[in-house]
Amino acid sequence: MRTDRIALVAVGLLVVLAGCSGSPGGSGTDPAGNGTDTLESPATDGDAGNAAGTASTGIENASALIAATDQRLATTDYALTQTLEQQAGGESLTVTQRTRSSLTDERRLFVFDATSETNRLFLADGTQYIDAVSDGETTTRSAPLQGSFEARHEPEMLGGGESLGGILRNGNYTDAGTVERDGRTLVRFELVEADRSRISGTVTDASGEVLVGSDDVVYDASLRIELESGHLEQTFRIEHLGDVTVERPDWVDEIDETN
Repeated sequence: MRTDRIALVAVGLLVVLAGCSGSPGGSGTDPAGNGTDTLESPATDGDAGNAAGTASTGIENASALIAATDQRLATTDYALTQTLEQQAGGESLTVTQRTRSSLTDERRLFVFDATSETNRLFLADGTQYIDAVSDGETTTRSAPLQGSFEARHEPEMLGGGESLGGILRNGNYTDAGTVERDGRTLVRFELVEADRSRISGTVTDASGEVLVGSDDVVYDASLRIELESGHLEQTFRIEHLGDVTVERPDWVDEIDETN
């Protein structure tokens, strides 16, 4: 079973425990520069506000928007960062997932960082390398890549509750104008309210936003839900799209030397 799939499923279970659910949707699922946002007038019919699944009033079809984003990521190089922070009672968990994948060079680096474990997966030249650290114990191995690189390049579970799907489906968003970020004009959708039908527990506050390009891609999305018993915060950010370089990590050389 894929290491990155295991990591994503684990996070998905944590989201369910926090009270937020999300249907799988989609085909399954290093920081660049930070842009400066400039708020402009609300989008109108006929401009970039009509990306897949959206209208001049807001996001109307989360599944269509997820599918459009997934399709774009599946056909080009990308760098993607996702985070999840959960606090319930006296317990807390923070998870960060970073993916850099080059369809051109057929290289992919996936890093999963959690409170007590770090899993790293590197794909190159028909070989997959795994470095996993859990509770201070390290496990490493390499093996031939099974299947095509294209199948591994596409993000996993993008529509799931632990990914973009959770951000979009657990809230209702309205058109809030456009912003300029990293040379792109993006339509900004602001959270109006959390979808309480998907959340167990009492919601005391919620905030979030989704930034969508004219190419129907969600470049940035975030959601924070405050509950009486704690909070849940998720972020999704495409750091770079197209022409991504994936460097060979030093730990891969160590695995080769060991083998």
